[in-house]
Amino acid sequence: MVDVDLNLMRTFVLLYETRSVTKTAEALFITQPSVSHALRRLRRQFADELFARSPDGLAPTEIAERMYPRLQQALEVIDETVSGAGRFDPATSVRTFRICATDLGEISLLPPILARLEEQAPRCTVEVTPLDMAAAPQQLRQGRTDAVICTPRIDASDLRRDGLFQERYVGLIARDHPRIGERPTLDEYLRERHIVVDPAAGHVDADQELTRLGHRREVAARVPHFAVLPELLARTRYLSAVPSGVAGLFTRSSRVRTFELPFEIPTVEVALYTYRRAIPAPGTDWLRDLVRDTLRREPSTSDTEGPAAQG
Repeated sequence: MVDVDLNLMRTFVLLYETRSVTKTAEALFITQPSVSHALRRLRRQFADELFARSPDGLAPTEIAERMYPRLQQALEVIDETVSGAGRFDPATSVRTFRICATDLGEISLLPPILARLEEQAPRCTVEVTPLDMAAAPQQLRQGRTDAVICTPRIDASDLRRDGLFQERYVGLIARDHPRIGERPTLDEYLRERHIVVDPAAGHVDADQELTRLGHRREVAARVPHFAVLPELLARTRYLSAVPSGVAGLFTRSSRVRTFELPFEIPTVEVALYTYRRAIPAPGTDWLRDLVRDTLRREPSTSDTEGPAAQG
């Protein structure tokens, strides 16, 4: 049986999260030489360097990358069990839930989620962070976020995916646009200039489909978020494309209207991603069920069916 020193494991987790001996020492209220000594012990125990110096601080090795998620979760469960919080009681919990979503998610999906949380977990807190598709899987693995809501598909065996609802795209323009009607032709559409939202915002770019059809649109502006579109379009004669689910919010809040796009952008599914934990996490499981039950609009094939989806 391996003799596990929990203090060493805590030191490892903090070194991974802070990338700094100094910050780890401050967090543990010990000296820097003590952290350095602990790191030497960790290296001997795991027969690996674990961390190497880099311009950005301590860079974890491949083995450290693999170790961190499970050790972090194990310590989390131990702390909850020792403090008497081995089970999750939403009525009394003061936990902070971290959700990663786009600005559209904040506008259209966060209100019903927050309303359910206020009703069922009145003392819990929610922190919403901007979606970064490149970083989202690792944020889930490292416990830096509890749930990710997005349309781009994340294919990873250690992440659980729950489909929520389907989304189609419509055009959006100023209400008094002089040239574009409800159903413009492709030529009419391409003669106009457009505002494009960065694909990093987590939604499909119309340019992908236009390129497939052999066309290009003239871009007047590129913006990082969808939330700025209504006012930008209301004050110009530019065009853009938005998910249908949020179009109604935009047309009610600004002087804009929708139109049918003269080409098909494939329908996408908004999905919820959580990390498949080796150790049960009652709080995260509860949050997943709440978000899924709140946002799921119609039956959808979920990637969580079957024995492989358990846990």
